[in-house]
Amino acid sequence: MNNEKVETNKIFFRRIILLMVFTVILTGLIPSVFDFEKYYGISRFINPGYITALLDGKFELYATIFMSFFSLISLILIYFFIPIGKYFFLIYFCTNFFLIMLGGDIINYGVLYPVEWLKNVTEALLLYQMFLGANKENFRIKKLKT
Repeated sequence: MNNEKVETNKIFFRRIILLMVFTVILTGLIPSVFDFEKYYGISRFINPGYITALLDGKFELYATIFMSFFSLISLILIYFFIPIGKYFFLIYFCTNFFLIMLGGDIINYGVLYPVEWLKNVTEALLLYQMFLGANKENFRIKKLKT
């Protein structure tokens, strides 16, 4: 009975990860397919933020590449319940938070708002499950006996 509950929690956790990957793909795909800014022309009115103002424009490209790679690695690690993955995911989450906070205005369309909300909820649920929830035992670092 207890073993079935652990397996059910693992399956639920992995489905949350897959849901997060799906929502990330949707948030990247929807604006590029529909190209809202071409029709509305509001991109010239947004504040570029501190990162763009203080640093060169290439920093955004490098930060995007680094964060994409870092999120992919952390999601793979937590998908296979590797204990160090929860810290990778926590670092990714905090770094992403500060990049968004300093990155300037973001145009959020009605189509994207629920998808972004779902992505944020799944990130929070993953953090809860790894640090406080039912899957925290799966991410415990085991000490070696000497």
